[in-house]
Amino acid sequence: MVGLRFEGIVDLPTADGSLRALKFTMDRAVTDDFLLRSPGPAGRTVRFATDRLTVQGDVAFYATRFVGRLLGIKITLTPDLPFPDGLPITSPVPITFTEPAMELAFVTSDTLTARPALQLTLS
Repeated sequence: MVGLRFEGIVDLPTADGSLRALKFTMDRAVTDDFLLRSPGPAGRTVRFATDRLTVQGDVAFYATRFVGRLLGIKITLTPDLPFPDGLPITSPVPITFTEPAMELAFVTSDTLTARPALQLTLS
């Protein structure tokens, strides 16, 4: 993640009401072995997968849970954990998480690139 900034805890509007989420912004994020599972029709699961996914330009992640290892130390973040109120936290250097897992609620970016291609399956 390049230009990572923790913006705080937000109430993200959804069709079913608001959802408390962690908001992260960044210039660019690259994920190797990307896999996203999402509820699909008739109780099925939609699966998006690619070897490498890059999002860049005005990137915002909203997540209800983020787990990853930073320098070998497991970090778990949720909106229920105590965070400084109103103090965005910015990293001045690129950050690499290993074994990341995120309960992603919403993401926006100017561009999304999947290499070699984004595979979509329904199971």
